[in-house]
Amino acid sequence: MVVCSCRAVSDRTVHAAMCAGATSVDDLASMCTAGSRCGGCWPELQRLLAEFTLVGKTPSEHAA
Repeated sequence: MVVCSCRAVSDRTVHAAMCAGATSVDDLASMCTAGSRCGGCWPELQRLLAEFTLVGKTPSEHAA
């Protein structure tokens, strides 16, 4: 699923960046460009970050 339409960044790419240490929207913008243009995807990126942090699962477990 595309999370950031401006930069055509998928949820898989976002999850990979989180696994590599991204902990904020700014980190994601730096690491995979998601959220680095208009900001329209920030709420979804924040939701994904919160889910990833709270659940503590790997991206493959999120997809299950």
